[in-house]
Amino acid sequence: MPKFFWYGSLVVAALLILGYTLWKTKDLRLLVLHFCLAGLIDPLEYVILILLPSYQYYSGVMGNPWIDNMLGSFASNDFIVPSVAVAAAAFKLRFIWLLCLSILFMGIEWLFLSLQAYMHYWWTTIYTGIGILLFFWIAQWLWGSVRDGKVTKPLLFVYTFFAYLFLYGSSHFIQGHFLDVHELQVGWFSDPTRDHIAVGELLEASTALIAAFSFFLKVPGKVGFMAILLSFDFLLLASSTIQIDDAWEFIFYVLLQLVWILVVHAIVRYGTRSKAC
Repeated sequence: MPKFFWYGSLVVAALLILGYTLWKTKDLRLLVLHFCLAGLIDPLEYVILILLPSYQYYSGVMGNPWIDNMLGSFASNDFIVPSVAVAAAAFKLRFIWLLCLSILFMGIEWLFLSLQAYMHYWWTTIYTGIGILLFFWIAQWLWGSVRDGKVTKPLLFVYTFFAYLFLYGSSHFIQGHFLDVHELQVGWFSDPTRDHIAVGELLEASTALIAAFSFFLKVPGKVGFMAILLSFDFLLLASSTIQIDDAWEFIFYVLLQLVWILVVHAIVRYGTRSKAC
């Protein structure tokens, strides 16, 4: 069985779980929670997957080890883990069920190891189990705050930052690696793909900070932050950190950032309102 089949199965299972949760609860705010939770995993993955490789995903999709590694990470950390966490939060699962689910994830990890679709370096399966339990607790706390109308400015900042990090980060990855709009190089790593990914995720996080801070501002403030972002893009272009072939591709690169800021602001307002509609 091709290895991408197993990763595709995770994506399908995640969509089914998320779809069932949304259908049973009839609350689309949970979809925004999913976006936030998917982004929440990214900073940890940046450290343990890209900077200090702890494990390797062998998704077998593109033939490029680092692209396949990231696609495997997407299937796990952007789909199946957040979708189960959303369900756990929506249905208020008790600790015993959360423990069982974390053990199930450890079993899935063992299966992928045995299928040679995944490999550990310094990571161990027990870390996965502990991390999943903690992630479930965070998901239940975030959803409980929204459900009970206890949405604070720090929580809105967190929602905006991580939802943007996931949504823009995913499209930025596609823009760079599948549409070939831009290339990022600073020479941190000998592998150019790893170098691109490492720089790209830092730029995504920087843009997410702008999206999160500007969430609380009126139109003039938002325009000011967007002008800062545009100036930063020009600086990166001038320094050759971003390599783009023509003006239209640069316009596409910038517009993707700006459009996602507006979209994320809108969905976070919806996703954190006190009552579902």
